[in-house]
Amino acid sequence: ILLHGDAAFAGQGPVAECLNLSQLPGYRTGGTIHLIINNQIGFTTMPADARSSAYATDVAKMIEAPILHVNGEVPMELYWAAQFALEFRQQFGRDVVIDMYCYRRQGHNENDQAAFTQPHIYKLIQGRETIGQIYKKQLVAQGALSQADADKIEQDIWDRFEAGHAKMLELQEKGERSAFSGSTAVEQMPYTHAPVPTGIGRDLLQHVGKVLTTVPEGFNLHPTLAKRFVPRRQEALQNGGPIDWAFAESLAWGALLTEGHQVRLSGQDCRRGTFSHRHAVFYDSETRARYIPLEHVSPTQAKFCVYNSFLSEFAVLGFDYGYSLGAPNMLTLWEAQFGDFSNGAQVIIDQFIASAESKWQTPSDLVMLLPHGYEGQGPEHSSARLERFLQLCAGKNIIVG
Repeated sequence: ILLHGDAAFAGQGPVAECLNLSQLPGYRTGGTIHLIINNQIGFTTMPADARSSAYATDVAKMIEAPILHVNGEVPMELYWAAQFALEFRQQFGRDVVIDMYCYRRQGHNENDQAAFTQPHIYKLIQGRETIGQIYKKQLVAQGALSQADADKIEQDIWDRFEAGHAKMLELQEKGERSAFSGSTAVEQMPYTHAPVPTGIGRDLLQHVGKVLTTVPEGFNLHPTLAKRFVPRRQEALQNGGPIDWAFAESLAWGALLTEGHQVRLSGQDCRRGTFSHRHAVFYDSETRARYIPLEHVSPTQAKFCVYNSFLSEFAVLGFDYGYSLGAPNMLTLWEAQFGDFSNGAQVIIDQFIASAESKWQTPSDLVMLLPHGYEGQGPEHSSARLERFLQLCAGKNIIVG
């Protein structure tokens, strides 16, 4: 379930990116229920200045998602819409949108005086009863509740709010609330530069290497791969080197898989690799059938997932960051097509990857692969701007390798 504001749903690019993401292999969530709290204003900006479409939800038409426009002052209509949205999501595994038309009684924040910019609208809002009072009167008028019962329910709700606020103040005064209170995060060992035993036995290395360079009988591998790519790896394996980056990472992943560690690789063109260096997936030149060597390392191996993402950095890196939180025992890797392109996801890097553990006590083991080099491919294809990542280093939050 995602909550949105109307201005953000229409205006923020990641919304459209995530809608595009919603039905792609490797990025599905089984459907998302989008609830738009449509205050018909974005801070001080009116809808006429906030979007080119009639509705804030029109962007969801790109995936033909059902869109329910609901009056926020009628709770039972919202109840029906919520039930429908849930049943649709469960039945079809697709996104559905509830556009709840309502209003913002106060300003955008404590310092905002909405009457400065929308005086007429806010004069009407201030003279209108709250939704709670309107619904309470309806229930009493319909005979669903007596006035006394309605008053008691209202008072009970306020009492719970007051008790919660008092408890919060009490915890603050006693100093009993630590940074990790209520967190489900697993405490990590202090980072150290001491060497870690990561080596694997020669026999296992040879086995994984053989799997990576074996093509099924009758599989029509592309001639260039059959004559150059695979033999070069076989020769390196036989002679003990040289082993390039792509072969080394595949060997490492294969070893992890045999040890029961799942691996997920995601990014633009990452199955082949931007530079035709990885070839994690072989394609039959005649039938287009696929063969993924790292799925055949061992009968008892862990799962290997490799997905070509759509052309996005922001949404995909955000998804993979979230994936790393949900699957902490899985090695989750996101690869930029070129390291430079990571700046298309700078918000995810700044506000989540670099700082989430400090802000919300949510550690992540996400790995970002940022291939780059001075190879004559021009601006925006030569530097991953590692100096920016170094600037973000603080409190052992990230490791720049």
